Amino acid sequence: MRRAVSVATLAVLLSIVSIAQTPMTQGMQNAPARKSPLADYAGSWIGTFDGHAWLTIRLTLTGDQISGTVQRQNDVKFTDHGDIKSVGEEQLTGSVENATLNGDGLLLTVKENAAEGSNAQQPTRYLLRLTSANAGEVKMVAMPMPPGMPKPKPWKVSRVTPNAVTPTR
Repeated sequence: MRRAVSVATLAVLLSIVSIAQTPMTQGMQNAPARKSPLADYAGSWIGTFDGHAWLTIRLTLTGDQISGTVQRQNDVKFTDHGDIKSVGEEQLTGSVENATLNGDGLLLTVKENAAEGSNAQQPTRYLLRLTSANAGEVKMVAMPMPPGMPKPKPWKVSRVTPNAVTPTR
């Protein structure tokens, strides 16, 4: 008798479990995978001056982390209105140490190689703000400004295919 009650109880429990497991609906099967909010920033971005790339940002999304590099000309001069007036020949290259999405865009903390003859520099922070799917603006955050220097305007960047990125001049 005990055995019959145990078997009956087991049969009822298995029936309840099988009813509770519903297959995925057609809508669930066709639902898009969740896209990381960082995915829009991944890719290669360039900023140009006088028809030449002077700023290159390469960002790679791995899981929920962004890594990459930033290359730019070291000596950038600005007009009185904050536009780029000239860029130097020496190139700085840095690796992205941290990337954080905030309300203004993607904040990149970059450890750049030191200019010749100088000590290792503090990390540089850039803010990449998307203005469309393939365009954005970059500005340096907490950049030390010499007295009388105009506040630089954000630099326009465009997304390009990885093989379209050429070294900066």
